[in-house]
Amino acid sequence: MRFLANRSELLPIARRCSQTIGTYFVSKEHACVLMEADAASNTVMFTARSRTCTLQVRHACRVEESGRALLFAPVFQRMLDAFADEATSVATDGRRIEVRNATAAFVFPLMDADKYPAVGTPAPAQLLDCSGFAEVSARVLFSAAQGKAEGKEQLKCVHLTVHDGKFSAASCDGYRMTVASEDAAQDEPIDLLIPADAMKVLLAVFRGVPHCRIGVDGNTALFLGPGMVFSVQRSPYQATDLKPVLDRFQTAYEIHMDGALFHAELSRVSAGSTAGARVILRTGKGMLQIGYISGDRQAVRSGTELPADVRTPLPREGFCYTYNYLLQAAKLVSGKETALLLDGKGTLMLRTGSELHVLMPTRMPQEEVEKPKRKKKAA
Repeated sequence: MRFLANRSELLPIARRCSQTIGTYFVSKEHACVLMEADAASNTVMFTARSRTCTLQVRHACRVEESGRALLFAPVFQRMLDAFADEATSVATDGRRIEVRNATAAFVFPLMDADKYPAVGTPAPAQLLDCSGFAEVSARVLFSAAQGKAEGKEQLKCVHLTVHDGKFSAASCDGYRMTVASEDAAQDEPIDLLIPADAMKVLLAVFRGVPHCRIGVDGNTALFLGPGMVFSVQRSPYQATDLKPVLDRFQTAYEIHMDGALFHAELSRVSAGSTAGARVILRTGKGMLQIGYISGDRQAVRSGTELPADVRTPLPREGFCYTYNYLLQAAKLVSGKETALLLDGKGTLMLRTGSELHVLMPTRMPQEEVEKPKRKKKAA
């Protein structure tokens, strides 16, 4: 095998392959990118895979000899990063693989490409234009359940749908939920539940890719960009129905504000570590007041406020929330006119024209709870 290509074109491919493979793999072959050069078409197919994802990128270049070879993806990326010149060749001689640039060359023992797991050829019934999927999905990823959340496998996912002319992404971890949507290019229905870990990889791979189409082949979801196909196993679980949560929400308090200012003030109010920190929201005349309480044993307290259209004032004691959760939600609506809605128990909803976030309140610190006044005994 021997092909020649430009470093600036190979480097993004190597990065995407490394992102797909990740840091966990079951064999040394799984840590490699498979390169299949075809002299007849002057193209090279690059394949990388993980336990749940597969990436294939077809690149047009000068192929002098057809063949197949494996190369460790992170090593391939680091070599290309180090090269200073454009012209790059990749060649094998039956025993070794050599990656050469004008001023440097790297030689490795040749691995057996036949040991690389076979990759099927998906055949989706149709492909739908969903160019905005990456931006929409990135907005909701933060509220998907993470870690070893037992019995919450369906919450460790992002739910993608097309319905009523809208492309929507949604996530929920049991304490908060997020829905983001944009106008869809077409109204053919889509309903996909994608594991959040796979979605993180997918968004990294498609960063900077302007156009995307989505297809389905059985349990496999396909995401196609220019010259590349990313396939991921759909979650076998049923997506959580978030509609009942929204239907039950009854607004008791309503505040309108600048989302960017809300995010800025929340970011500014913290001091030191934010682990275990809480924030209390109260209202004043034309103001939303933010009180911060750190999670330290000797709590650090601070406060700030921002102008707001307070249409229904909050109760005097206010409502308490996990600081990091509310900060992530505020980032979602930053830069947009935002409605802050609360029900009678303090469940919070942030709403803009294209995003919606619901957050449950947390327990008010004991020192903030107003103690009832003791009645004087009659003389």
